[in-house]
Amino acid sequence: MVFDRGSKSDYDSWGALGNEGWQWDTLLPYFQKTETFTEPTPEILSEYNITWDDAVHGESGYIQTSYSPFFWPTTKNIVAATQELGIEIARDQANGSPIGGYFCPHNLDPVQLTRSSAEEAYYRTAVARRNFHLIANNRVTRLRTTNGAGGATVTAVEFTGAQGAQSRSVGVRKEAILAAGALHTPQILQLSGIGDRAHLSTINVTTVVDLPAVGQNLHDHVSVVVVAPLGNAPVGQSALTSNATFAAEARAQYDAQRQGPLTSPTGDFLHFLPLSVISDAADAISAEAAAQDPSAHLLPGTPASVAQGYRALHAELAEKLASQDSAVMEYIWADDVIVLGLQKPFSRGNVKAASGNVFDAPVANSGFLSNPLDVALLREGVRFARKIHAAPSIAALQPFEVVPGANVTADADLDAFIRGSAATLFHPCGTAKLGARENGGVVDKNLKVYGVQKLRVVDASIMPIHPAAHSMTTVYAVAEKAADLIKAGNR
Repeated sequence: MVFDRGSKSDYDSWGALGNEGWQWDTLLPYFQKTETFTEPTPEILSEYNITWDDAVHGESGYIQTSYSPFFWPTTKNIVAATQELGIEIARDQANGSPIGGYFCPHNLDPVQLTRSSAEEAYYRTAVARRNFHLIANNRVTRLRTTNGAGGATVTAVEFTGAQGAQSRSVGVRKEAILAAGALHTPQILQLSGIGDRAHLSTINVTTVVDLPAVGQNLHDHVSVVVVAPLGNAPVGQSALTSNATFAAEARAQYDAQRQGPLTSPTGDFLHFLPLSVISDAADAISAEAAAQDPSAHLLPGTPASVAQGYRALHAELAEKLASQDSAVMEYIWADDVIVLGLQKPFSRGNVKAASGNVFDAPVANSGFLSNPLDVALLREGVRFARKIHAAPSIAALQPFEVVPGANVTADADLDAFIRGSAATLFHPCGTAKLGARENGGVVDKNLKVYGVQKLRVVDASIMPIHPAAHSMTTVYAVAEKAADLIKAGNR
C-alpha cells in the first residue's frame, strides 16, 4: 500500500528515450488527478515532524491517500539512524525529489482506515453506467483481427469462463484497451498473433503482426533480505504473526475503534538512496557500467530491435548510477529485517506464451542477476544495511545478524548469498515497452500497438524503465493519462 512516486529524473528518462509527452512535467498532473491527499494526524505530525508539499498533491482524486495513524515504536530509531548516517530526510516523496529517507503515505482511507483500492474508488463509481459491464471469472483468449490495406484491425475480444468451454466475444467499435499486466498482456498479444514470428510458430499461432519486442524488456525490482533479530526492542511488527495474544488484541482494537497496529500498512518510513550514499565503490561501479557492452548480458535470442533499444536503456541506467537525483536502492526497515530493493536493475528477461491455450500460464524468464552489475549493486546494498544496523539508534536495539550472517563479508560469499536468495518485489514491468518500434517498442506515445489499429495497452508493461518507487502510483498516473489520450483520439 506504499503510495510513492519516483524522482523527476526517473520519469524524464522516459522522455529522453524518445517518448514525447512522457516525462515528469507531463505526468505530474495525472499523479495529482489520482489522489485525494490527507495530511498526517495531529498526533503523528507532532511526534514525527512530517513535512509535505501541498502543491504537488491532489485534492479531489478517486484514491484516498494518507499517513498511518499508528507508527511502530522503532520508527523513531530508524528516523534517528537516518540522521546519524548523514542522510537527508526528504520534504515530500511526491515532489520529484524523493531521495534520502522519507515518510510515506499509503492508499489508506483516513476515515475508514481501509485500503482505498481501484475497485472501491473507480469501479464502484462507474458500475451503474449503462455502457459499463464487468464479466467476472472469464479470461480473454485472444483479440480477433482482420487484415486490410491499413494492416491489422481489432474487431472483437474473445473470452471464456473455463478451459474447454465455448468462447464468446464482444465486438470492438472504437478500440480495445488491453490492461492485463506485465505478465499476461504479452501473452494475450501473442495468442492473438501479435509478437515474434519465430516464437508464434512454436505455439501454432498464425502471425498477424510480426512484433518481436512483445514480451521482451521484462524487469523488476530485485530484493534481498538481511535478517537481524533485535535483542532490546519494544514490541514490533513481527508480533502480529508470532504472538497470537497480541495479534488478537490488535484485531479487536481495530474492529472496535479503528485504532492500533492494524491501521498501519507498514512502510511508514522508507529510504531511497543513490549509489554514492550506499557505497564507497560508487565511482568504480559507475565506470564499469559505462564501459560495459550493453548486449553482453542480454538473454540468448534477444531480438535485434530489442538489443538496439536496450543500448539506450543501458546508457540511461548507467547515468543514473552516477546521479544524486535518482535512487538505486530502497531500504524497508521492519524491525528484525531490512528489505533491500534494487531499483535500477540492468538485467532483462522476457515473457512468452507457453502454448496457444490461455489457461497455460505464460513462461516468465525474469533474467534476474544475469547482468553482474546487479549483483555488485546488491552486494554494496547489503553492506550498507549493516551500516544501518551499526548506527547508534539501531545498535541500541541490539540487532544480531543471522542472514546472511555477520561472518559473510567477502565479495564471493556475499555474491553467493545474493544469487541464492534474490527474489521479486512484485513490480514487473516493461514487456510492452513504450518506444520506437525499431528500438524494441511495442506501443507508441499514444499507447497504440504498432501494426494494429484499434488497440492500446494501458498497464505497467508499457514502462520502458521502472522508476525508483513502488509500481501502484505510477500505474494510476499512466492510466489517467491514457484516459485523456483515448478521449482525445475518439472525438
